[in-house]
Amino acid sequence: MITAPQLRAARGILDWTRADLAKAANVSPETIKNIEHGTFRPQEATAEAIIRAFGSHDVTFTENEGVQKKKDLVKTFTGGSGYKDFLDHIYLSVQRNRDDRLATRQFNYSDEIIKTFADDFSGPHLERMQSIPGLDAKCLVPEGDYNFPASHCEYRWLKKVHAGAIPFYLYGNNVSMVSDRSDKEIVFISIHSELLASLFYSRFDMYWQEAAIPPKRV
Repeated sequence: MITAPQLRAARGILDWTRADLAKAANVSPETIKNIEHGTFRPQEATAEAIIRAFGSHDVTFTENEGVQKKKDLVKTFTGGSGYKDFLDHIYLSVQRNRDDRLATRQFNYSDEIIKTFADDFSGPHLERMQSIPGLDAKCLVPEGDYNFPASHCEYRWLKKVHAGAIPFYLYGNNVSMVSDRSDKEIVFISIHSELLASLFYSRFDMYWQEAAIPPKRV
């Protein structure tokens, strides 16, 4: 169970206000305040939401009421539940916009993936992404694909000559390579690196300039 000192320490590591944490964990600021004041202990679902919010920013809770910031730069997200964690990581990485750029880039795979692996989660995720002020989102999808669920994203068609290019996703300064191993399992490997991300953003821009704007369907 999360203790009040752990919660305050974890917020301190990320320089989060109670409102920041409440937004990330989808709970009320009053709930965070009451936990930190010891007014009540959080229910299991609330504690899990808080742990998940901090975990998406590499802050974990340890034994003896400890808190630590993980140093690893590589994250792996596997399967349906992993894909939802991946969407959480995308949102939490860009919505604060402290060190990372406020941008996302999707390259060479369809947004049908959202319906396939996170159908019940897709609506809330797309709504929260749309609510991020100033988010620069672009999607390069395979030519002929009309799965455009993200109203905050500008879509273009990647030329068929590039159909064999390795799919990837950029968010902030994170580079994620996607491996679609089957229709029931997918794996994202995400690396946080400003230098690597800059290279991939430049690569994406090159393909974007020659991409086609999808015609309206009659």
